[in-house]
This record gives sequence, C-alpha cells and structure tokens, in this order.
Amino acid sequence: MELKIEKDTFYLLDAGNEKRLYDTENNAIQALKQVAATEKDLNSEEISIMEINTAGEKWEIKSVPWSKIAIGLIREG
Repeated sequence: MELKIEKDTFYLLDAGNEKRLYDTENNAIQALKQVAATEKDLNSEEISIMEINTAGEKWEIKSVPWSKIAIGLIREG
C-alpha cells in the first residue's frame, strides 16, 4: 500500500492495538468514528490522532486536540 503525502503532512490514528495512516485529518477522524463503533472493548485512554509534518530536516509530531476531533465528529453527524 502507498500513501501520498500532500502538503508535507499525514495523520496517524492510534487505537490501542491498531495503527492506521491517513492523508487528511478528516479521514482520520472518520476512521476513528468507525473503529469506535465496531470495537466495543476500545479503551478511550489509548486512542489518539497524531499530525506528522515532514517539512524540514526534523519531522514535527503533535497530537490533534480532542476538542478538534469532537467538532469534526459533530459536523459529520
């Protein structure tokens, strides 16, 4: 599988035992919604979405705030 990185940024959904990569924040949020709906034993403390920026010599990794994830979930219904 290949993931094309646009604008030097991609997203990592870390859902406990499962990690997935996405090209946009919105795609990662929607995947989180699906994982949460299907995985009944999912521990909320083990879930995060990370933004990885590959621009420059050192990559920047930061967590997407839960408030931003919540807004994305609300807007998508």
